[in-house]
Amino acid sequence: MKQILLVEDTPEIAAANTAALTAAGYDVQCADTFFAARKLLASQSFDLIVLDIMLPDGSGVDLCREIRETAKEPILFLTSLGKSEEIVWGLRSGGDDYITKPYRMEELLARIEAQLRRYDALTEQELTVGPLILDLAAGRALLQGEDLLLKPREFWLLCSLIREKGRYLAASELYSKVWGLHATEDMRTLLVHVSNLRSKLKKAGVDFLELERDADKGFRIRTSL
Repeated sequence: MKQILLVEDTPEIAAANTAALTAAGYDVQCADTFFAARKLLASQSFDLIVLDIMLPDGSGVDLCREIRETAKEPILFLTSLGKSEEIVWGLRSGGDDYITKPYRMEELLARIEAQLRRYDALTEQELTVGPLILDLAAGRALLQGEDLLLKPREFWLLCSLIREKGRYLAASELYSKVWGLHATEDMRTLLVHVSNLRSKLKKAGVDFLELERDADKGFRIRTSL
């Protein structure tokens, strides 16, 4: 499960963002001051940081510069400052993306998912399960050197399931991970991709992976290797 640090001093925004990120399958830690964020960063690592610029005891830009001295995880600024020079200021301090308030929750989730995918691609080159290799940089699934010709969504769906193989992932969590959008009640798109992925794995003879669906728990990959 990805760990996200949310640095936000407005309680209502912090609560709404925490609820949405938790529903999307992230583990969220919150800090409402510069000092509190620095303390959390000193005690644990995070996969991504959502950072407000205007904090009661300091600047998020200064905190970003501190983080960049030792860490490379994605930093997404979330702030009411929206002038072009302020955006440039934030990005040049080491930020990876910038969203101004007010914003749509779907956009925030999509930006976070995109940054995590980009960072994973830079730091992780491939996933391997027996003779199956998932080339993350190229977006290709290779079985003993043969390309399974998965479509992009099928590929990232398989990656998400393999990364947490054996654990059930709720349909809403998978939708957020693969599509980068807040889940809706209509899961037909996800179900179609799951069905197509299962068919392609079976046709290719990937009999050591079993893609299971539970009506209540969601989906998981099990391996017999």
